[in-house]
Amino acid sequence: MDGYQVVFEHKVLFRDLDAMGHVNNVAFMAFMEDARMQYWKALRKEYGLKTINFILAEITCSYQSPAYLGETLLIGIRACKLGNKSFHFEYRMEDKGSGRLVTEGRSVQVMYDYKQQHSVPLGEEFCKVVASLEQLELAALSSG
Repeated sequence: MDGYQVVFEHKVLFRDLDAMGHVNNVAFMAFMEDARMQYWKALRKEYGLKTINFILAEITCSYQSPAYLGETLLIGIRACKLGNKSFHFEYRMEDKGSGRLVTEGRSVQVMYDYKQQHSVPLGEEFCKVVASLEQLELAALSSG
């Protein structure tokens, strides 16, 4: 997946399906959650980040074609924007066998102090490691 540094595979299972026999819309949201966890694993492994406290603020999914039992999806996630307290991810899911685009999505996360119950700045270290993982200059991700 061109432009995605974090990509993993998901084999579509029976539990992912709806009554119509294709992947249910709720399952795609779960796949996006899995993608966020893969992203955090990459940040922890490559850059040693211990904690990343955030809260999900918004998520959207644009369905392009159905996915079916037994297909293997390639799921990509990338950071596309870093703000002061929030950051955005883009997602792409393709059928591994055909390359068919299945779904695209976006989410907005806000860094959050759960103890104090309020948003907090992203922090310089976080922004630098995300830019490094994405193989982009920090300015290309920053919104100002």
